[in-house]
Amino acid sequence: MPSTSGLTHVAMSVPEGTLTDAYRSRLVDFYGRILGWREMESLRLPDRLIVAVGPSSYINIRERPDSMVTHGYEHFGVLVRSAENLQQLWADLANEEDDVGLERLTTNDDGEGSFLFRYLLPMAVEAQFYARLL
Repeated sequence: MPSTSGLTHVAMSVPEGTLTDAYRSRLVDFYGRILGWREMESLRLPDRLIVAVGPSSYINIRERPDSMVTHGYEHFGVLVRSAENLQQLWADLANEEDDVGLERLTTNDDGEGSFLFRYLLPMAVEAQFYARLL
């Protein structure tokens, strides 16, 4: 049976005309500051934004006339390294000046848990800490 080493990317579409310089700058500045993500400039096209989110994974954002429609639950998860990191990330997002759709942090007695937030991307991000996944 084949096995994989994890996800390489998540692809999502946005309406045509979304990937303006201002949108790109806001998205990359925000996620760069909050999560350390960066644009992969060598893959940039007028209708495509590729954002590196880890050593071997990225988000592919494309303008499309038939862009995706989400209803609130669609998300992808990112893993942080500790319960303290999870708490700090939630606090940082709660103090953001921008309108970040931030849901409550839920944790167990060991500090493991998660929360969702949404900013500029069509899908939400679920930040998680689970020691068994590290």
